Amino acid sequence: MGSLVVIGKWFILSLAGLALLSWVGCVLLARRGRVVTVAMAGLSVVLTLATVADLVNAHYSYLPRVDDVVGVRSWPTASVREAAAAAAPRPHPNGSVIDLQVNGVRSGFGVREAMVYLPAQYFTEPQARFPVVYLMHGSPGAPVDWYRANRAAEIGALLAREGRPAILVAPRLSHGWLDDSECVDRPSEHIETYMVDDVIPTVDARLRAIADRADRIFAGMSAGGFCALNLGLRHRDLVATIVDMSGMDKPTHDGGMAGLFGNRPDLGLVAASNTPALYASTLPPYPPMRVWMDSGRTDHEALSDTRTMAATLSRRPGFDVVLRLRPGSHDFGVWRPALRDSLQWAVPRSGATPALATSTASGPRRAPHALVRRDHSRARATARRVL
Repeated sequence: MGSLVVIGKWFILSLAGLALLSWVGCVLLARRGRVVTVAMAGLSVVLTLATVADLVNAHYSYLPRVDDVVGVRSWPTASVREAAAAAAPRPHPNGSVIDLQVNGVRSGFGVREAMVYLPAQYFTEPQARFPVVYLMHGSPGAPVDWYRANRAAEIGALLAREGRPAILVAPRLSHGWLDDSECVDRPSEHIETYMVDDVIPTVDARLRAIADRADRIFAGMSAGGFCALNLGLRHRDLVATIVDMSGMDKPTHDGGMAGLFGNRPDLGLVAASNTPALYASTLPPYPPMRVWMDSGRTDHEALSDTRTMAATLSRRPGFDVVLRLRPGSHDFGVWRPALRDSLQWAVPRSGATPALATSTASGPRRAPHALVRRDHSRARATARRVL
């Protein structure tokens, strides 16, 4: 691995050197009154863009393999029809990823595709049902990040081999790659409603999911870590486990809170209700929750928030909190092992009793947070064919 890192650094330096020489050549020719050809100018632009892209990729460890760079899907795939078949027409020893359409009926978000990993047991045990992990991408980001950079299909196969088969669902949580939704309901898109009232009911109805809070996990990285934390704490009636990898403890947006939620009379209340840093210390103990907080030790963006939130939730009754700090910064070099370690902790072995019950004898099942306001049973009543 060390030799590959050295080769990668020399490759970046070589690209940068070629780009610099190309631009210098263009400038010298122009000063001498000579024509700079379109081909030479184009080469300069291409080399510069390639250098910048390679620097970004090296920093965030986004495309770890050659097939990722050229856009080849390096994970096994299947069709929705194969997943629905009573007997799989071909073997899926490592599981497979399908593209599942989710219609934003209640959110108005339109029809979007979620990338869903199904474990090998999904194809060989047609009567079995499985826990579900919802993977929330960052910003900039897209669902494919989980499979391309975070190797989610490989981690899903590892879990299945360990007797922890789970469905991994990576939904689209923004209009575009650069769109920073923070997974909230804002004027331009209702992502919280989409997740709660469209994505989860669709997965429960169309896949062989265990439709129980004890078998749902919200996991996210970077901005998606904030999504998992905030949505998980706001909807404790729906989810029992949160995995927050390098997430902030408050919403952030270039346009401020008015740019995120709209310029509205109750802006302060709505922003506070979506700020775990403000409301986490007041959360009651029921229903109980498990929270895995993970960050790189040199992550200047999220480390402080991660530590503070872990300490805050650890002091609350009813919360089982794990804090994991590992070498690295705000990148996929941290999030790949964090996803593996956290899901090995969060996903129960087949046949094992979930660590957290759906309800408790001494407390209410529904989340007591002020903005948990929907009739989720009505939202989940959409009957669809199970895959």
